[in-house]
Amino acid sequence: MPTDPPDQTAANERKLNALRVIAEDGDVRAMAHLAQRLWESGDAAGAESWLRRAVELGSITAMAALGRFLAADGRIAEAVTWLAAAAAAGDEAAGQQLGVLQLERGNLDEAERWFRPAAEAGLPEALCNMGVVANQRGNDAEAEYWYESAADAGNATAMRSLGVHLARRGQLDRAIALLTEAVRRGRTDAMAVLGTICLGDGDHLASERWLRRGSEAGDPDSMFHLALFLREQHIQHVPGSLDDPDTLRTVAGIITGEPSPHQEAQDWLERAAALGHPQALRLLHDL
Repeated sequence: MPTDPPDQTAANERKLNALRVIAEDGDVRAMAHLAQRLWESGDAAGAESWLRRAVELGSITAMAALGRFLAADGRIAEAVTWLAAAAAAGDEAAGQQLGVLQLERGNLDEAERWFRPAAEAGLPEALCNMGVVANQRGNDAEAEYWYESAADAGNATAMRSLGVHLARRGQLDRAIALLTEAVRRGRTDAMAVLGTICLGDGDHLASERWLRRGSEAGDPDSMFHLALFLREQHIQHVPGSLDDPDTLRTVAGIITGEPSPHQEAQDWLERAAALGHPQALRLLHDL
């Protein structure tokens, strides 16, 4: 694991010491900031201690941060208590985090209770989360309504989800436009969807390009679908024109004896499995 150079390490320690001095004087913002720095450096116990001190002094920001910390640590019941306190005190993000926790636990009505007010106020994340709630209830029309609203507000997650819904209905042009914009906004997992759409449309070169982009960006779903694509690929059949750079690279790989598509498929499948992709894990188990 890479470490900071000595000069940087010393500078970081000086900053932490300066924050400690201010925090010891009772500055709750310094306490919260110090807790964040400690959490990032791996000192979870120190981070929690400072957050609790800030909470005792009435910091709403620290309440929300403590709730998120506890949720990440698996202490869900106490996390809900602090997030609810922060939300009641006006912290909108804490309310959204509460909704997410309830959604993960399958409590859809409780999740909606936290998402809906912010969604009706136009918060893009809440609009998207309302779409997730509707989708889990099996209400496609309502899910699309919320995803559409969130996508219009610039939410990349909603763009991906709406793109998936539209692709299933055969509205491929709009789906591809939404998914491409989601990729531009940082949703690497939208590349796997674009790859599968192109493959279903018979465009193998475009499919492989999207799946490789997603895989190289670290998206396990792209890795899994690229592995399936490569396993089904026949070396003898090279689609496309030799004027196309991707086709030339494929031919060059065959001529120079690079690993076969089947070996590369295995490599991507193993990488997806290492990242916890459930289908990749099952497929590896069955091989």
